[in-house]
Amino acid sequence: MVGNRWAHNNQMEKNLKEKEKLAEYFLRGLALAVLIISPLIIFPARIFAYQIEKINLAGTLVGDFVLSPGKIELWMEPGEKITKVISVTNRTGAEMNFKIEIEDFKGSYEPENPIVFLGGEEGLYSLKNYLKPEVSEFTLKYGEKITIPVEISIPKNIEPGGLYGSALVETNPSEEQSAGMGTEVKVVSRLGALFFVRISGNAIEQAVLKDFRTEKLFYKKGHILFSAAIENKGNVHLVPYGIIGIKNIFGREVGKIEVDPWFVMPDSVRTREIQWDKPWLFGRYEATLKVNRGYQDIIDEEMIYFWVLPWKMLAIGGAGLIILLGAIIFIIKRK
Repeated sequence: MVGNRWAHNNQMEKNLKEKEKLAEYFLRGLALAVLIISPLIIFPARIFAYQIEKINLAGTLVGDFVLSPGKIELWMEPGEKITKVISVTNRTGAEMNFKIEIEDFKGSYEPENPIVFLGGEEGLYSLKNYLKPEVSEFTLKYGEKITIPVEISIPKNIEPGGLYGSALVETNPSEEQSAGMGTEVKVVSRLGALFFVRISGNAIEQAVLKDFRTEKLFYKKGHILFSAAIENKGNVHLVPYGIIGIKNIFGREVGKIEVDPWFVMPDSVRTREIQWDKPWLFGRYEATLKVNRGYQDIIDEEMIYFWVLPWKMLAIGGAGLIILLGAIIFIIKRK
């Protein structure tokens, strides 16, 4: 009886010790989990989610790199935070260092320079302080592609309107990399991803059709170049679009051209060129542009005229007519 009691007590002590060990293992595991997870909660900005993958570039011309996308448009609320991604693919033919710089950009009144990057300067519609790429420097082997999150964080006290910034990616070759490319000069290539952010609220939308014309008044053949210029007087970018209808001298419609959307920055003028190719044109033509300003469905309309006079055909036809008249006169005189 005493032996049974002793065995029973011994078994209880054994079970208790096993439970204590299990509890100890559980607490150690819990502490380890907390140790791993807490930095992720306290310091989320230090978590790097960028990814590098190998791309098959067989048959692809080397010597450059690709940045995608080139343009990102967002509608955001004050105090909102959004993450977008950009990707860079190394096609230079060798390992290459890259770096990302954040700059503001603006529009201009010069047709040849529709976008102006501001370097270290802060623009009137500055976004640069609210754009944060996850990494600013990285290295890619030939044929590698990196996907980088870019955080757009808007402060709560921001005014309605447009904000504009860019993530400029450029090569940053080391001396060894430059030597491997066969040059002692450090050659830098640069591409930009443009961020167009519109802050919700009562923004100022104001634009006007500044100009609509053809490249010249007289053409020798049906290779017509139109241009349309929109001036943006508001504080947010606009995306106008439209259509051009073309009629001949008899009022019959002979052509219709869609004018694809194009963006126009605040405080700037931007011109869109539209090409129309049509054979066998002759005489005077009327072209009417109807352009939607890109807000409130407001449409501006303007009409112009141009001529197509194929001089060579006219000369040949004229010469043929002179020869025909000469022949008729000669025949009449002989009679």
